Amino acid sequence: MSIITVDSLSKSYKNSKVKAVDNASFQIEKGEVFGLIGPNGAGKTTIFSCLLALTNPSSGTIEIDGRSPQDIHVKAMLGFLPERPCYNRWMTVKQFLDYHHGLAGHPASERDAEIKRVLALVELDVDPKKRRIKELSRGMLQRIGLAQALIGKPQICFLDEPTSGMDPLGFILIRKLLLKLKEEGMTIVLNSHHLLEVERVCDRVAFIRRGKIEEVSSLADLNTIRQMLKVEWLPQADNDPSRQEKLAQLAEACQCPLLESFDCGAKFAVATNEKAAELLAGLQKENFSVYQSTFEKKELVELFLNERATDMGAEAEPDRTEQREGQK
Repeated sequence: MSIITVDSLSKSYKNSKVKAVDNASFQIEKGEVFGLIGPNGAGKTTIFSCLLALTNPSSGTIEIDGRSPQDIHVKAMLGFLPERPCYNRWMTVKQFLDYHHGLAGHPASERDAEIKRVLALVELDVDPKKRRIKELSRGMLQRIGLAQALIGKPQICFLDEPTSGMDPLGFILIRKLLLKLKEEGMTIVLNSHHLLEVERVCDRVAFIRRGKIEEVSSLADLNTIRQMLKVEWLPQADNDPSRQEKLAQLAEACQCPLLESFDCGAKFAVATNEKAAELLAGLQKENFSVYQSTFEKKELVELFLNERATDMGAEAEPDRTEQREGQK
């Protein structure tokens, strides 16, 4: 069941020759973790801004639980951690969370228990009545931001770079927390440059480039195409001048695409163990004296950024224009 539906969404800014978002369409299912990935300037933050009604689309529609993002009932369903949050530094942790609990419209009688709950969730061990926001480290600020996003138990949580400023323990915390929230049925929309973390927690990801949604894929489906088998054989097989042709024919027959060949070896894309066994048997039959074969898993960053995104060198430069515009 879809809880968020985006249909033909486009967004253009003044004095820009290209669209920040260009005819994007996708759906997010209730209770799933959905990731937006792509290079800087791809349009991820602008999509976030449109979903949260922080900026108005140029065209297209967005529905959240069947309503407009502008609807006050929708806003009550949402939690949000921005990439670069700005806090009232003079507040204590308790004052800050009191304020956001009140904004969420929940009874004051539940406030202390709820603050205790979210601080435990993000593992922030401070005295909330004494510690002021200005005294928190960068990683602690990120945790307090997560706490305010989760206060009041929102149905949908938007997290923009939630691991920003986190140490390795913080990365582990975020992973465990997202998986816990997923088990509890929360819908999470995640924007992150840490693609290893994305693939560990997301059910599906949208690949975004130049404002366009190139593909929406489930991680389960991607896993079936990401196994790479590296095969090595003894040098005598390389004496055959038709080696490359034999490799290509065998790869096609076994449905294991040839990715790369080199002296005394090659790499193949292999979907299943059965296909790997078939390929190895075929190589032996063609007199390739195989002495070693190893699986190498292609990471999500390699799959998307290296294979889908041509001209990535120019696009990978940090571009904060999108973020500045999205905040206007």
